[in-house]
Amino acid sequence: MSVETPSQDIHRDAVVDCETCEYPQPRAHGAAVMNVLNDLAPSDRDRKPNSRNTLYARAIQFWRDQVGDHEQEPFVVAEDVEHDWLPATGAGVEYVYVLTSSRWKAGTGEGDDYSAFYDQHLKLRRMDDEGTLSKPSTSLHVEIMPQYRDLVYKDGNRLECPFGEGTKVRASTTWAESGDEIERRMYDAIRAVYGQDAIDVGRDRNDDARKIAKAEAHIRFAIEKKAQAIETIEQSKQLIGWGGHSEIEAHQRRLQEGWLEARVVSDRWDMLGFQGKRYDTGVKIYQTSDFAERSVDDPLRDPKLEASFAGVDDGALPHVDEWDSVLQHLREVVATHAQWAGIERADLTADDYFDGPAAPTMNFEKPQGRRNMLRRRYEDVATEIYKEALKTNTEAVYDILKVVAEESGASYDTLEERTGLARSTVRYHVARLAENGVFARLGNPVLVVFVSRQLLDRAKEIVREVYPDDQAEDMQERAEERRQRREERDDEARDHDGLDEPADSETDAPDRAGNDWEYFDLLDLEPHQIANAIERGYLEENHVRLRIDPYDWIDRGRS
Repeated sequence: MSVETPSQDIHRDAVVDCETCEYPQPRAHGAAVMNVLNDLAPSDRDRKPNSRNTLYARAIQFWRDQVGDHEQEPFVVAEDVEHDWLPATGAGVEYVYVLTSSRWKAGTGEGDDYSAFYDQHLKLRRMDDEGTLSKPSTSLHVEIMPQYRDLVYKDGNRLECPFGEGTKVRASTTWAESGDEIERRMYDAIRAVYGQDAIDVGRDRNDDARKIAKAEAHIRFAIEKKAQAIETIEQSKQLIGWGGHSEIEAHQRRLQEGWLEARVVSDRWDMLGFQGKRYDTGVKIYQTSDFAERSVDDPLRDPKLEASFAGVDDGALPHVDEWDSVLQHLREVVATHAQWAGIERADLTADDYFDGPAAPTMNFEKPQGRRNMLRRRYEDVATEIYKEALKTNTEAVYDILKVVAEESGASYDTLEERTGLARSTVRYHVARLAENGVFARLGNPVLVVFVSRQLLDRAKEIVREVYPDDQAEDMQERAEERRQRREERDDEARDHDGLDEPADSETDAPDRAGNDWEYFDLLDLEPHQIANAIERGYLEENHVRLRIDPYDWIDRGRS
């Protein structure tokens, strides 16, 4: 049983208003934009795709002339690169562009004659005197792809070109403050490698196809504030889910970039009082994987709080002209969560790209009413705990709640041992309570916990209130009774199936021939086929048998 989801109106009633606040401005970080160049001339449309006069065709010919073999990649195609947006390299190091290629999603031909096209990748690198390449902090990666309507996917479907034919380009970079800046870096790279006449932006660029693909903003803050920052993000996840009507991704796992402590991705941040957006926004806390080995003076020891543009589920990506609006939204989400978590200016950490306490101040609209929302949320979940603990047909859920409350978190092994419930029963009830916002499951092996410290404290009160006279030995007796009942059912099942005695082939053969049973996992059937067959009368109910003794949550019903 789950509590009813509150309506959006009730949920938003808790958001009183927005207040104009000040906070150090979060730093723009990773970014990406896309363009389409309509550089395919009408006279070239009848020519073979590789013979057309487009930027993509020029890039392919350049690869053939300069590289010629995938084994040579990454291949240095431009040295002594200088752009006004690049920081100095220092003695013995220069910027270069390297070229790689990768099999693309479309090509020509069909069946065994299908041949994929290859997109081209220009990547900015640092190169030392010994020729060793490394990725710079100010990074740039430009992808060059064809946009020809006569290309096909491997399954035979034609490539769609919603913004016309020619060349598609995508640039990913870091530490850019505007969409125009990202585009300029992309054009700089293309001209540095393929020549100044390789691209005519004014003539060929399709303005409608200028799209934002990625945007990020972050702060770095003192590691001592990490626990409360994680708690704040977890609360946002719970509040958005409590409001309903949203798809939430929540992650706690190790990524290449380091240790990701918490992340929430949703398109319904308006449920918390932020201005509604048609795209998804993600918030995460992460830090480098070796932070524990770094000195206290190393800024990379401290975590980051970051908000990011996370794409759209339906509809168009934001236009590059909307960059300032997208970035301001991300900065507001970061600043608001930082203030909710009690991260003040003095708690910020300066590094090579973020000024920390010296960062410029920005004004932003901070949603109010969070305390009200959390209070209502915990009241709803507390009601759910009462309902579960007071279930009249079983004390199983009460015992699970009690163990997790007493232990401040418990593994499946602990829950199985202390309650006497079968592992499958424990997992079933934990999954239900997690779906209802009571439990969270962390790590591997799984640790079952209440979703917040406040809810843990409230749960301890509830389990005492529900059965005030319940003692440790009472739970131990219930656990032993459950284990005993399960063993007795196992014995009865073995007797019924004749598992204790070897079958006599002569006497049993006729019965087996007329009473042929098989395990489900050995049949070429899916679960829904069984359900449909019973529902439609193709399969008689008394021809389906289910073992229920390991599963306390299954009601025997009719006898």
